[in-house]
Amino acid sequence: MNIITQISRLLRKERTKAEAKLWKYLRNRRFENLKFRRQHPLKDYIVDFINIEYQIIIELDGEYHNDILQQEKDELRDLHLKALGYSVLRFENRVVFENPNLILSSIKKKIISPNPPPLPQGEGWGEGDIEEHPHPSLLPQGRRNYSVLSTKKLSLAQKELLLNAKIGYVEYDGIRIELLEIKEEAQIENTIFTSKNAVNAIIASGINVSDCFCVGENTKKLLEENGQNVVETAQNASDLAKIIIKKHKNKSFLFFCGNLRRNELPDLLQQNNIDVKEQVVYKTYLNSKKFDRSFDGILFFSPSGVQSYVKENEMNKSIAFCIGKTTASEAKKHTNTIIIANKPTVENVIVQAVKYFK
Repeated sequence: MNIITQISRLLRKERTKAEAKLWKYLRNRRFENLKFRRQHPLKDYIVDFINIEYQIIIELDGEYHNDILQQEKDELRDLHLKALGYSVLRFENRVVFENPNLILSSIKKKIISPNPPPLPQGEGWGEGDIEEHPHPSLLPQGRRNYSVLSTKKLSLAQKELLLNAKIGYVEYDGIRIELLEIKEEAQIENTIFTSKNAVNAIIASGINVSDCFCVGENTKKLLEENGQNVVETAQNASDLAKIIIKKHKNKSFLFFCGNLRRNELPDLLQQNNIDVKEQVVYKTYLNSKKFDRSFDGILFFSPSGVQSYVKENEMNKSIAFCIGKTTASEAKKHTNTIIIANKPTVENVIVQAVKYFK
């Protein structure tokens, strides 16, 4: 018995009050003669309730689903499940007790207008090298063959988001990072990080820091995983500077950055008479590559990634999907067709492309 099956059986025994309540409506074909299963394994997931015939999944969310990182995981999970052909109905636990008819009526609507069957699995276009297009039979009827270029190598789960959406991809590392050896003996009280690269450099050097101010949830997560105290987090450098100006004006800061860092954060702090020193802890090198074809979309994860691509290529009609405002600012020098992720993560950049081309 595999681990997913073991966990699903355990979850059936340890069901929540909301799950138990909804199961009273759905079990034994009590609603519309539909057969539902609970805590059912599906690929690498375990779904709360599922009807195989109409490909309906119901998920009940507790309070922890309000966490921003959990919401991102839920969004990626739902995209995977929808790519497999399922409708995903997601409700807060309280709805089961306050308005169960809302859930039942939503199910009934899906029965009247069910999803089409899932499409065959598509294929990518290799890891950095341009391969042949997917076979036309793998594409939805009447739909053109969309392609994107990722300016960084993607994880398997990230690639699956594109593959399940039937989007071909090419990937390469548009930049190369070199972590520098840092010698800093004194305890540092207030530090600023705008990338995980700077955090990795500090970790590798064994430097002790007290309070951290950072950009991005993933940067925050990396700091906390390594025992650091994160005081403030923002989605971009300008927003972090504004928070510091408003709430921490009397403090002094050390900004750990790269050699190609942007000016927004230090300029704003200095303009507001906040003491900030900088230390370069990693170097970024452009790894430019010439592509003899165009792409429907290009995924950019840093201003340097934009610079790397446009050094050898033109944007033409490609849509720039950017991880944040600072990356978008660089992209605007070369195109007006830009979509910015609503969360500064690689996954959310991919999600924006999937939603756009779907």
